[in-house]
Amino acid sequence: MTPTGSDRDWSDHHGTVIREAAPDVPEWTEAEREALWQRVDAADPTPAVRRRRWRPAVAGAVVVLLGVGVAGAAAGNVFSAHTGRGPADAEDVELGGPGERLDPRAPDFAAVIDDLTTDIRFPTAKSRAGALSWDVDNYAGDRSGGSTVSTGAVRLWVAGHALCAWSDTWAVALRTGDRAGEERAADVVLDARTWPSITDTDPDLANDSEFAWLPHLEQAVRTDDPAAARAALRGNQSCMPGLAPELGLGKRW
Repeated sequence: MTPTGSDRDWSDHHGTVIREAAPDVPEWTEAEREALWQRVDAADPTPAVRRRRWRPAVAGAVVVLLGVGVAGAAAGNVFSAHTGRGPADAEDVELGGPGERLDPRAPDFAAVIDDLTTDIRFPTAKSRAGALSWDVDNYAGDRSGGSTVSTGAVRLWVAGHALCAWSDTWAVALRTGDRAGEERAADVVLDARTWPSITDTDPDLANDSEFAWLPHLEQAVRTDDPAAARAALRGNQSCMPGLAPELGLGKRW
């Protein structure tokens, strides 16, 4: 059927309204593009299987699906990772972790994650940058979906990456006879159970909790046993590619 003039006017009008209502989405910066290519170059083709409790049963997604729509918190017309929404009830906390729900599709998601985890110590700036870069990409998953991830879950996972990096630093120092370096790294690992990024989400460190493996890692460090440290870290998704080559848990960047 040939469209009439009124049909074309109606279509043009609504097309204009839709274009004007579309939010302004900032373009990726050169630094963000470079970070992406570094992740591609550094990626291990056979990473360890990630079995986090707060993971949906959907291939390729790491964030928790909460049925969120397209909306996210916005400052003016800028789409932000901050949604301003927290868990709806105790079951929501159990399924998705505590804290605000963040939208990984937002262009400022990487900056929000960086700011959210500034108190979590890594042995080097490179190990921190690599861990955050890899995690941001992992959380984002399918950017066209309606997934969110909680601030509590993000902080806990980044704390796990930091512990993996410190454990590898400890293992290197142990092998090379760097006593000062060994003690420094061991002190960090043994102090980790007091980190707010861990205690706010998993204060028990037992049974089926996210960090039930930490006491085993602590025992391995106390007994100078790198093999036991590797065993403690291997099955808990903390060591992504590049963080623990000394322990045999990922290639170097």
